[in-house]
Amino acid sequence: MKLRGVLFDLDGTLADTARAEREAWPSVAALLASRVPEVDVQELHVRYYSVFEHHWVSYISGQIDFGQYRRGRLAEALAPWCEIDDDLFDAYRTEKRRGLARLRLFEDSVATLRGLRRAGLRVGLLTNGPSELQRQKLAITGLEPELDAVAISEEIGVAKPHAAAFEQAALMIDCSPTDVAMVGDSPDADIAGAIGAGVPLAVLVKRGLDVHAHGATVVDALHELPPLLGLAAS
Repeated sequence: MKLRGVLFDLDGTLADTARAEREAWPSVAALLASRVPEVDVQELHVRYYSVFEHHWVSYISGQIDFGQYRRGRLAEALAPWCEIDDDLFDAYRTEKRRGLARLRLFEDSVATLRGLRRAGLRVGLLTNGPSELQRQKLAITGLEPELDAVAISEEIGVAKPHAAAFEQAALMIDCSPTDVAMVGDSPDADIAGAIGAGVPLAVLVKRGLDVHAHGATVVDALHELPPLLGLAAS
């Protein structure tokens, strides 16, 4: 298999978004508890993460915008205790922005990207989300200089797992879907989407989690990728 480029997901693949959210949660929870004194913080935590998926899918599919996604998720999480108003939602959004400063890249991210580029491969980012938020993450992590192109769903007008997202991202690194690999942590958005777009190598990064995806090549961390592609380890 002769590859000319590699596309990477951002959140959970190159950047440790889950850790940043875990570290920021106590501040978010404290804010919500100060505004809604009757809230059970432990139950709120469970609800907040359990309701994520269907709101996010509605956003990615274009049924709602990002603001509606965030408000809907918070409203459902807090439903047993209150109805949210604009003041509460604005305070929550402000606290979420503060928490974003905690975002860091995984230790093997930059070395892996640089190793691939030194080997002559084009390297691009394909991430779902609003432009402002994802661009802020790139600024915080300093990641953009390590990439040949950045494809953000809001900017390109289509989101993973749609085939057009992979087609546009590949084009932005002067490739086609048939001569790139896709590396990500989502079995549906990254792996199934890439395979559906004709990408010949879809790599699922587990990072110790118990996740599986049909048709994926599985690695535990990014430093395993160069040898997988027949390159020297970064």
